[in-house]
Amino acid sequence: MNYSNKILLFFVITIVSCFPKEEKVEPSPRIYQSVSVDAGPTKNDVLFYSLDAGRIVAKASPMEWDLYIDNEVIRINYFRSMSVAKTSKNWEEINDTLGLSFSFLTDQISDTLSQWELSENQIYVLNMGLDNEYEPLGFMVFQASRTSDGVILKYRDLVGTNEWTNQISEDYFYYHLKNEQRLNLPNDKEYDIALGKYTDYITVDDISQDYTIYGAIVGNASAYLLDDDFETINANDFDVNQLSNRKDIIGWDWKRFNLEKNAYEILPKMTYMISTNSDYLCKLRFVDYLNDQGISGHPTFEYEIL
Repeated sequence: MNYSNKILLFFVITIVSCFPKEEKVEPSPRIYQSVSVDAGPTKNDVLFYSLDAGRIVAKASPMEWDLYIDNEVIRINYFRSMSVAKTSKNWEEINDTLGLSFSFLTDQISDTLSQWELSENQIYVLNMGLDNEYEPLGFMVFQASRTSDGVILKYRDLVGTNEWTNQISEDYFYYHLKNEQRLNLPNDKEYDIALGKYTDYITVDDISQDYTIYGAIVGNASAYLLDDDFETINANDFDVNQLSNRKDIIGWDWKRFNLEKNAYEILPKMTYMISTNSDYLCKLRFVDYLNDQGISGHPTFEYEIL
């Protein structure tokens, strides 16, 4: 190879190395993986898990953020059981919760809004949920709007003592309103499931009510339940037409509380078929909810890339 050809080859290699790499995450070199997680002493820790990477990508307290915002959604922190009420009053007129109807938005699914998502430009009263000691965190009046320069967050205390207006131009962020702080946690496309406590409307002992439960919420993945034995399921059983984008499609009801045993037990044949963020197909099931000391809030699940 002459000198001029060497120079040409060097420039070609240099230019090619500048091209952006494919972002698709290759799964870890494994077929099967078993994972045990710890929700912490008060079962309040939130753990974000990537099935593609085969690891926990983040762990956080739900007290650290109020909102998740990206280019598509503005979503309340459901892991702190926040609830919201729409109001038609003018901003300055809102100083109490009389006549307001609050919702946890667990079942909110429409053509325009997904679960726990807020409408742009709508004025809400936010019930900020409970702290780790189950004490109320109060209420705030809130409105979000989008501009070409980012998202404008306008909010204040219910009594109007303090008011804030902040504009943020990042592609996604977790936000704590009163502290005016952004939290560096995975966006929806960087994890497949997050495990923690949230509120759902369920029936326990023939009584239906809003109830705080521990479950799994999907990120940008999609899934469906296949009532079959985990061991026998293979790639031929995967039906992409059944995939759902509901964030609580895995949820909490893979377990139940056995009154006779006074302990949680895992329901058999609860196998979840999942299309991960990187479009890999896998099957997942929970196999335990207790640690070695018999304390709940320590789920173990296993999954296999198909």
